[in-house]
Amino acid sequence: MTDEALAAAWDAVHANTPEGWQVGRPGYVDRYREWRMYAFDPGERPLVGRRSRESVATGQTELDCVEEMARCLGELGEERWPK
Repeated sequence: MTDEALAAAWDAVHANTPEGWQVGRPGYVDRYREWRMYAFDPGERPLVGRRSRESVATGQTELDCVEEMARCLGELGEERWPK
């Protein structure tokens, strides 16, 4: 992983983030041995339990995780739910 590749992945995240959404920083989860990152729409009406407008990306490396989040946010921006 290079700094340039990670910077490009973050640029894609910022470009693909739907208006009003919040994106967290990636973190390594020892239990699952993977990186995870969370995004959500804070404008969603709060209810108890899981949000319906949220996305979680995972990856084996930080770069994989950020690139996956950029892809998912791009899908959301096109009004498709990522798979």
